[in-house]
Amino acid sequence: MSWKREVRKIARRFGYAINRISSEVGQDPFEDMARILHGDSPMVCDVGANLGQTVGAFHRVFRDPRVYSFEPSPTTFDLLRSNTAQYPNVHAWNRALGSSRCQMTLQENSTPEMTSFLPLSNFGWGSVMKQTRVDVDTVDAFCAENNIDRIDVLKSDTQGFDLEVFKGAESMFQQNKIGLVFTEIIFNDMYKNLPPVSQILEFLFSHNFALVSFYELSYQERLASWADALFVNKSYIQEAH
Repeated sequence: MSWKREVRKIARRFGYAINRISSEVGQDPFEDMARILHGDSPMVCDVGANLGQTVGAFHRVFRDPRVYSFEPSPTTFDLLRSNTAQYPNVHAWNRALGSSRCQMTLQENSTPEMTSFLPLSNFGWGSVMKQTRVDVDTVDAFCAENNIDRIDVLKSDTQGFDLEVFKGAESMFQQNKIGLVFTEIIFNDMYKNLPPVSQILEFLFSHNFALVSFYELSYQERLASWADALFVNKSYIQEAH
C-alpha cells in the first residue's frame, strides 16, 4: 500500500477526507502558517532546532515571532545561538524535549541533521561520532514553569523522536492550547525502533487536529522516505473565524 493511500485510510477512520483541490495550499509550509494564524507575533516552540534554520524561516513570514528553541547537542547548540543572535525574541535551551523528564543518550552524527536518540538503520546515513548524555524536558512542564498558556506553532524535527515530544505535551493538546503542529514524517527504515507513521497520525487526529498538507517529499531507492507535514487544531480554525 502506498504512503498516500495509507494516510487517507487513517484519516477516514477519524472522519476526514484528503484531496488536493487548492493550488494555494501546500507550496510553502511557512506561508500556509501565515495564512492560518491570526496575528504577526506567534509563539513558536522549536523542538530540534539544529542550526536555527527554522528560526530564519519564521522570521521570513512573521514580523515578530517569539521562538523558544531546543537543541540537545552542546556543539550544535553553540552554533544555534550564534546563528540566531541577530533575531529578537529568540530564546534557546540546550536540552531535548520528550515524554518525560530524564536524561538520555544522544547519538551525535557526523551529519548533524541525522543526530537522534534512535540508532541508525538501513536508510540512515552518516556515522555516530559520539554519544552524549543530555537533559530531557517535556512541553507541558516547560510551559507550566514559564507561564506559557498557548503555543501557536509546535515545530518538532527530532529524527524519529517526535511522537515522544507530542506525548510530553499531552496536557496542552487536551486543552486545545496548541494551534499548529509542524513536523517531519519518516516513512522508511531510517532509524531503529522508529514508530510507524500511523501512530503519529492517530495521535494528532485523536487530539482534534486535521492535516493541512505534506511538503517536500523526498525519496530513497524510489520509495517515499520523508516529508514535512503541517497539522491544524480544528478549534483553532473556529476561533480564527
